[in-house]
Amino acid sequence: MNKMIPEHKTAIVPALLKGIAGTIAVFAVLTALSYQNQLPVDGKLVMGFPWEFYSEGTGYNLERDEYASFENFKPFKLTGNILFAMAVYMLLRLLLRMLAKKGS
Repeated sequence: MNKMIPEHKTAIVPALLKGIAGTIAVFAVLTALSYQNQLPVDGKLVMGFPWEFYSEGTGYNLERDEYASFENFKPFKLTGNILFAMAVYMLLRLLLRMLAKKGS
């Protein structure tokens, strides 16, 4: 055993990895649930919950008399969505822990 690193300091690594994996899972589920591909209908694709961090689309521009397309990516809203997913994951863990204590 390594005498340089105390035991309690190495125990935080698995907890951090679980937190990161849980946050990624919650973020993926929320993004998949909020995915709206309306390109054939109104020409817009949207991703992001609770904030829309990516959108793209096409449409007809009357002023130029041509079809125009756009693509928007907002990194600050992506960061907000990741932080929201982290908060949801922490609340889910807290609720599950409370339910487990109540059941035993």
